[in-house]
Amino acid sequence: MINRSHLLSYVALALIIAQVALFLVSWLITAARPEIAMHSLLSSEGLRWFFGQFVQNLATPVLVWLLLISVAYGCVVSSGLGDVLRVCFGASKKAEASTLSYRQRFALRAVIFELGLVVIAMLLLTAVPHAALLSVTGQLFPSSFSASIVPVVAFALSIFSITYGVMSGRFHSVPEIFRSISVGIAPTTPLWLLYILAAEFYFSVRFVFMI
Repeated sequence: MINRSHLLSYVALALIIAQVALFLVSWLITAARPEIAMHSLLSSEGLRWFFGQFVQNLATPVLVWLLLISVAYGCVVSSGLGDVLRVCFGASKKAEASTLSYRQRFALRAVIFELGLVVIAMLLLTAVPHAALLSVTGQLFPSSFSASIVPVVAFALSIFSITYGVMSGRFHSVPEIFRSISVGIAPTTPLWLLYILAAEFYFSVRFVFMI
């Protein structure tokens, strides 16, 4: 069975090959059939676009989501909240009580309280008439709420994890909390590379076919 790192490396290789093939195919087709409504990535126009728009092509909401999810992932793992949730949802109540310490149970109750506050706050911002996060037509999708789902969830998970880590005794200092916020970026670096390759290929296809 292929492992995750091998799978991601093959996906990255496929995206690189697809990008190179798009360069060549777009050049060959436009050279043979200049009347076709296509752009060549190897033309002067195409090269100016590829290099000039590279940063803009990567600057999408997905990039921000990936960063925020990486931060939340690091917080959940390093704080121990992920482990305790697996205990709670994967074990019986008796096993749960014997596995978790008093500080862990107290910290988990604090997280549940914070979760309740977040849910109430989001309901007040979306479920009441003329709520602030609704669109001008009163819809949830699309709206400020739908655009902020990923940031809100990532931010909430980070806060829950830091609260649990501090109250359970996993975090003892500000540097440890700061490290938990940044530690999740390293394990997700393969996804960042895949995003760069996929985003550039996607926008290259749009440029070639003038979508």
